[in-house]
Amino acid sequence: MMSTRCCYEVAMRTPKVVILVSALLLVCTLKPVQAAVELKQLYQARVAVTSQTVGERSEGLRQALTDTLLKVSGDDTVLEHPSVELALQNVRNFVVQYGYQQEGEALHLWVQFDQPQIDRVIQEAGSGIWSSLRPELLFWIVEENEDLQRNILGAGDERALIETLRQTAENRGLPIKLPLLDLNDTMTLSVVDVWARFDDRIDFASSRYDADGVVVARAYQADRAVTDDRWMLDWTLKLGDIRWRGVVSAMEKSELGHLMVADITQQVSKRYRIGTNAAMAGQWRIKVRELTQFMDVLKAEELLLALPSVARVQLLEYGEHQAEFELFIQTDAAQIMQAIDINRAFEPINTDQRTEFEAPVYRWSKS
Repeated sequence: MMSTRCCYEVAMRTPKVVILVSALLLVCTLKPVQAAVELKQLYQARVAVTSQTVGERSEGLRQALTDTLLKVSGDDTVLEHPSVELALQNVRNFVVQYGYQQEGEALHLWVQFDQPQIDRVIQEAGSGIWSSLRPELLFWIVEENEDLQRNILGAGDERALIETLRQTAENRGLPIKLPLLDLNDTMTLSVVDVWARFDDRIDFASSRYDADGVVVARAYQADRAVTDDRWMLDWTLKLGDIRWRGVVSAMEKSELGHLMVADITQQVSKRYRIGTNAAMAGQWRIKVRELTQFMDVLKAEELLLALPSVARVQLLEYGEHQAEFELFIQTDAAQIMQAIDINRAFEPINTDQRTEFEAPVYRWSKS
């Protein structure tokens, strides 16, 4: 697909945090990005509580619904919409079941929400559903301390910045990896390489992790001429042919991990969310090749039906290992095409020849 965007910058200030967002930069011709991870249980949430009292349960249910809305949409702005504010005042109308889980001394409230109602509220808020197929991102993070010493943070780090990064990624439904920083990594990549963003070296070191995208981030003391906060972090994300970048700042260094993931999630989900658009509703066809057995046809049909805003899928023709499907969609076909492109089971074939009159063609690659 062809897409272009202008670069813009947005600043939002709260009493403790400033977020500066640089918009995504797109080249004119983009290769499809295929996702490695299919998330399960998107409509479930688990929040920490201290007791099973009615008051704490009510507060826990509201937090669980907030987390679920953010995880399903990836969109922070939905929380500002009146329909979402009303939903948060009537949380029980969205709950299918809930229970408590005890892990040592920690108590958690587990909640299962009603998927159609969650989807409806998100769409009423003018946003869309982020598919359960999501790109897995590898994070290379360099932290500069007060003495201007720099270190790469990895999977074995227990620093607060990494812990908040992990927790926020889990809450937002963003699959992540952190480097092992073993002998292999230290021999191929240095702190200077990451800090200076030497793409060739970073790409080589990242290849062993089989991630869909690579984030390079730098945390350092803030410039008081720019912000009143003590710490800043700038990040870049390379996902296929798409590039994003952003800057976050906070008083506490630990907050940087949370803000970075929230920022990245907001930008990535914006590209892949699928909303509803009654004016664009209709039928749309695709062809899938190399379906060697009929069970593959059924599986492909099942995956297509699971896409947001796809109401029904009908098999029109199957022969010589190729199937043609008609999808009854409730949004723009381009959004559905993006969602299919990111699924590793469907390998795009005719990306250069796609038009509104010609059905896209995919190769079935589900193992």
